[in-house]
Amino acid sequence: MKRVYKYSVLGFVFVSVYGTLSHFLYKLSGNSIFVGLFCPINESIWEHIKLFYFSYLLWTIIEYFITKRINGMLFAKLIGAFAGMVFIPVFFYTYTGIIEKSIEFINILSFFIAVLIAFVTDYLFIKSGYTQKKSNTTAIICFIAVALLFILFTFAPPFVPLFRDPITFTYGI
Repeated sequence: MKRVYKYSVLGFVFVSVYGTLSHFLYKLSGNSIFVGLFCPINESIWEHIKLFYFSYLLWTIIEYFITKRINGMLFAKLIGAFAGMVFIPVFFYTYTGIIEKSIEFINILSFFIAVLIAFVTDYLFIKSGYTQKKSNTTAIICFIAVALLFILFTFAPPFVPLFRDPITFTYGI
């Protein structure tokens, strides 16, 4: 379990740093559509969830191969990904509903909290052994399905507040 803990800490640092950098990659790339598939294209809550998801997914792929495929790891990572993805909008809409405004520092902090929640969640599931007999294939299919939804909604987002850029009031690319 020390190895899993070590990779959880490394993963937290990696996702935090890479996620922070990826926030700026779309603009730095000259609005490259390819980069926009995996990095946020605007300041909507959805795009911040996408920022978290693809950063976490990249680490999951790296960790999967360097840890020699720990049993149940991918399923635990999937649960961790969902925990982090759910936290971001729930936290944002709760605190902005209470104080009636968005505060950039709190939004940035919520990303790091989401990353922490994801890694604590997946670590606890791996440690418990609960996911040990869960299918890697199922987890891979779910990871791909979620990735495809992010890509789809980059181009064709629903016209609801979750997908609206609060600065430009636009949706998607």
